[in-house]
Amino acid sequence: MPQLPTLLMFLAACAGLVHSAESMLVENGVPHAEIVLSDKPARMAKLAAKELQTYVEKISGARLEIVSEPGVGRAHVFVGKSPHTEALKLATDGLENGSFRMASGADWMALLGPDEDYVPIEPWGRNRGAAETARVNAEFDKITGDTFWNHHREVHARYHKDLDVWDYDDAGTLNAVHEYLRSLGVRWFAPGELGEVVPAMKTLPLPQVNRTVKPDFGMRRFTFYTDHTGIGDKGIWTLRLGLNNAHKIGGIAQVCHGLKFVLMRDEMKKAHPEMYLLTGGRRDTTTKGSGYPDITSPLFFEKHLKYSRAMFDHFKEPMLSIDLVDGYGGMTSDDPNWMAQLTPERGWPGTMSDHVFGYLNRVALELNKSHPDRLVSGLAYSAYKLPPEKIDHFSPNFALIETRQRQNFWDEAKRKEHQDMRAAWQKKLQPGRYLTWDYSINARPEQAGRPVYYTQQISRDLRELKGQTLGEMIEIYDHPAGKEASFGYDPQAIEHLNLYVTSRLWWNVDQDLEALLDDYFTSYYGPAAVPMRAFMDYSEANWMHMGQDADKIGQAIALFTTAQAAADPQSAPGRRMQKIADIMRPLHALQKQLSHKRESDLVYRVLEARQTGGKPLTSRPFDGQVLKDYWTDVRSAGLAKLTPDAPHPKAFTTFQIQREGGVLHIGIICHEPDMARLNSATTTPDDEKLLEGDHVTLLIETPTRAYYEIAVNPAGAVLEIDHAEGGKGVKWTSGAQCAVHRGEKLWSVELRIPIAGEGAFVLDPLKGIDGAQPKDLFPWHFNLGRQRVRGSSIERTAYSPTGKQDFHVPEKFAKLWGK
Repeated sequence: MPQLPTLLMFLAACAGLVHSAESMLVENGVPHAEIVLSDKPARMAKLAAKELQTYVEKISGARLEIVSEPGVGRAHVFVGKSPHTEALKLATDGLENGSFRMASGADWMALLGPDEDYVPIEPWGRNRGAAETARVNAEFDKITGDTFWNHHREVHARYHKDLDVWDYDDAGTLNAVHEYLRSLGVRWFAPGELGEVVPAMKTLPLPQVNRTVKPDFGMRRFTFYTDHTGIGDKGIWTLRLGLNNAHKIGGIAQVCHGLKFVLMRDEMKKAHPEMYLLTGGRRDTTTKGSGYPDITSPLFFEKHLKYSRAMFDHFKEPMLSIDLVDGYGGMTSDDPNWMAQLTPERGWPGTMSDHVFGYLNRVALELNKSHPDRLVSGLAYSAYKLPPEKIDHFSPNFALIETRQRQNFWDEAKRKEHQDMRAAWQKKLQPGRYLTWDYSINARPEQAGRPVYYTQQISRDLRELKGQTLGEMIEIYDHPAGKEASFGYDPQAIEHLNLYVTSRLWWNVDQDLEALLDDYFTSYYGPAAVPMRAFMDYSEANWMHMGQDADKIGQAIALFTTAQAAADPQSAPGRRMQKIADIMRPLHALQKQLSHKRESDLVYRVLEARQTGGKPLTSRPFDGQVLKDYWTDVRSAGLAKLTPDAPHPKAFTTFQIQREGGVLHIGIICHEPDMARLNSATTTPDDEKLLEGDHVTLLIETPTRAYYEIAVNPAGAVLEIDHAEGGKGVKWTSGAQCAVHRGEKLWSVELRIPIAGEGAFVLDPLKGIDGAQPKDLFPWHFNLGRQRVRGSSIERTAYSPTGKQDFHVPEKFAKLWGK
């Protein structure tokens, strides 16, 4: 047995290695602390306490109790403001935009922010129902004495019922909790459970900390296409990233295109049609649901001011969007005075700059007289993106929101263009009157496929913007709610990294990007970290070329395949990579398509029927007539002789294409000087004799199959052939409807071709055109030809001349694309 002095010396030496219960949160899976919350906590503080409890238990297995009064013999984690934090003199004065404090003592830690609950101002909408819309508008009418649309009808969408918080509640306390959890290694890289990383630790010491954390960017907002703020997994994900909708900066009402709320009500349209733009012989009261304003109208100017002042006075908006209705860029008017304001000589981005900003500045100047403590905003957007030339200095209350897409700043010329444009704008604005609006839309169905990473551009651009902007919004593509599964991919599979990096740099733009990325790849992909980093680095340097270069696609796919092989497919890293594989699936078809030799630069863009200005095609008899009322703004293209030395064609042919949902509508007009001698070689369907007489033939190559033929003759007979591998010799049908009309000096064809979708050939090789709808990044290729036979004379014409007396020259097929 050791002597007493020796034992005392031994225990003294070990004292530095022994923690009292009060200095530990969790020890060997046993809780030694409790979470102390005010007895009347703010909503975000309540959520913060729950988040802390949940993740400490996930990490250690220990559940910390949530109490309102601290117990004895335990460490205390004070979450949010309470009498206990006041006793510790932990103030949150001056903290805003989600800023927070973290402090600790011998047996306590405090995580807190201002804890301010948002209280909506009446009248505000509880839902989007017609009755509720009528109610909030009627209440607003009593306030304004007019018939404006009350956008506070939408406020309910900013409440997260599952979390019991509003987007506008101060999140400082929640941010403090998440910062502490990040210090333990917790990460929320993407929405959902698969997107998070939680380390395993049985012991959690009480940290020593004393920090006040403020973000570099005040407004930090993600705006999802379908639900704006994000619901479910996206809602809590944005909170865990520390975002801030910043209603104290940008207000509650819609932050863009705000002028439409003056116009939207039917009562306003009926009472004052003269305020709406006169175009095409009518007042536009319908486009975008609101109609377009005539910004030269004195009455509209008065109404706009009246609406704005009501929003300032009643709803206390700090900033109000006075921006034009979306789509105003490019509009024309029947009014010569309106047209005289345009400056087309400045190119598209400056065509309407003086016209639009001249109006917006007039509104701003008047509002500055009545409300000098409030701001108004407008977008640099579309045909009014460049600074106006006739305004040297804007009204001091005017703030500009610049729309941009920083992923394209890999192109130094584009980056320099934006830098110069920002500098030119800022010369005209008061300091602190600038925000940015970026776009994250690579996952849209017509774009999805390329691995678009741009972390370097994010870091470089945000460093330049620090101190120059009130904040930033990012518009993010997301699938329509309830229809996610039908798309077959997660829109955040790739984009989450760009968004995660942005969110972290919004808080501290000067942090080490490489360290941030190393942490991401190591934490998220585990054994596949190194090959996944190689894939990302290659993709970041080359994604912009993958729409044209099959070799670069091949290299990216090879790198990604190597990464996938490094992890168990059923593991979390394997499942995360599978999400990337799903969204990249179209790249394989694009690689194959780009590998084909192309010798035609002809392009035909397919408009959706709703974009054409014509009547719905399905609302009329299907009789083969190509009527102007149904093809109003659809491009009409003509056919040309196949070879330069061929005789000039005696009959002219035109065609038009538009899309209505999942159907391609093709209208073909075959002018014919000799209708009496039309040569229809057969009246029997699927008879190859059809090709011996007069006919039109449509050749279609999709990204997944090359190629199909649909031929039609004047008698209405149809021949369909799948010329691709495995298609010849079988009875294939496109499922198309066909109608032929014979007039006095023409015959015409209407085709309605269903777009069967990718994988149609696998599901049924005898039915349907295999391929998704033609898109910008993943187009179809096609040719349309016509043959006339008069005795021994054969005349052939085509949209894309083939250089030989043959339509079947795939390298000469034209590009067919749309949105």
